[in-house]
Amino acid sequence: MSGLSGIGIFWAFSSFISSVILCIGYFVPYWLTGKLLIQLRGKSEQTVPVHFGIFRRCNYPTIDSNKELSIVLECGRYTTFMDIPSVSWQIATLVVGLGCSICLLVSLTAMFGVCVKGVVIPTVARTAGVLQMCSGLLIGTGVGIYPKGWDSPEVKQACGNTSKSYYYGDCTLSWCFYITCAGIGVTLICSALAFHSPKRKHVVHGYAI
Repeated sequence: MSGLSGIGIFWAFSSFISSVILCIGYFVPYWLTGKLLIQLRGKSEQTVPVHFGIFRRCNYPTIDSNKELSIVLECGRYTTFMDIPSVSWQIATLVVGLGCSICLLVSLTAMFGVCVKGVVIPTVARTAGVLQMCSGLLIGTGVGIYPKGWDSPEVKQACGNTSKSYYYGDCTLSWCFYITCAGIGVTLICSALAFHSPKRKHVVHGYAI
């Protein structure tokens, strides 16, 4: 039997959904979309769509074994942490990753509390609420500083050389950016619901005659 109230069950499922959304937003590199005009040897000029996350990217130029320019038409992370093209993105990678980890831990605890009575007691619920608020603020901070990295040479190249900090030039924001923002909002709402998640104990007052 669950030890959660109706609000608590709603909190548990909402927390789990928001944590999944945030983890997808963190891992999938579709935050910013631009394009590259590439002239390969023996071929006409072609336009290649480019996608950026905070530590991963899709469709990027590289130098092959023949010392020639080629395009890698797949998604992948940067080889090392220092290869991430902006200090802002490096910081965002750390704080968003930490926030997602906390959010996922709380959501799994909440889902466990749906199945097992006595897991989410008032003290645990209050702690979970505080942790969710911290995770939402951490991820929000990461999202807030992410646009500062739009002045990096790699982003400028994909955004028509017109992008700068907090201005994406010829690029567009993509769906992962928006679902991450939505996940932050749901997480902050869940942090308030957490305080009302345990079932209230009903005390029956008797009178001696």
